[in-house]
Amino acid sequence: MQMRKISKAGLSLIKNSEGCRLYAYKPVPTEKWWTIGWGHYGPDVKQGMTITQEQADAMLAEDMGKYEAYVNNPAYVPVTDQLTQNQFDALTSFCYNCGAGNLKALCKGRTVAQIAASITKYDKAGGKVLAGLTRRRQAELDLFNTPSDSTEDKKEDKPVSQERDINVPSKWAATAWAEVTANGYFDGTHPEAQITREESAIVINRLRKNFLALIAGVNGNVTDLDERLKQIESEG
Repeated sequence: MQMRKISKAGLSLIKNSEGCRLYAYKPVPTEKWWTIGWGHYGPDVKQGMTITQEQADAMLAEDMGKYEAYVNNPAYVPVTDQLTQNQFDALTSFCYNCGAGNLKALCKGRTVAQIAASITKYDKAGGKVLAGLTRRRQAELDLFNTPSDSTEDKKEDKPVSQERDINVPSKWAATAWAEVTANGYFDGTHPEAQITREESAIVINRLRKNFLALIAGVNGNVTDLDERLKQIESEG
């Protein structure tokens, strides 16, 4: 079974909900352990402890591996293989906030739709409804119910291609640019050109922006060229 990982959307939800504090604190005075960073909680956090932003980010990344494993585990989430990326992300956030025991209680014996119907019930601490938990459960439910395109799901599992970076040299782009500028009509240097150099400077500035967008979007795939050009024109 493929072990899925939380996406940027899920991490953003967690960060927005938790906030980041670079010193140890207790959201609720009666809690056993201290909290630090992006909601990292446990016996390793001591009173008076401080960390850097880099350490907070590293803690979150390490913690995500632990909570992703729970959501990937059918013993905790029997319908894990049916989840979209957004649903996986929402449950990872839920598990990070409520713990593996509550994740299991939420998901065991329930369909995906039934899980969605029950998420917002977990908004209490000490028997009292907390506004912060209500907001977080709603944010998780909203993400859970947001359709995930299957193509986008696959993209999350792949490293970003360096070829899509417009700063990376592209043989295709260089060839295309040479063909555009070769005859001199474009920059006003051809004897019969019907454009001044001042006018060409304006055109070059605009075309450069669109050409870079074209390179980044098409990435050398000529079959997508017409579609990408239409998109650029519509964007003005």
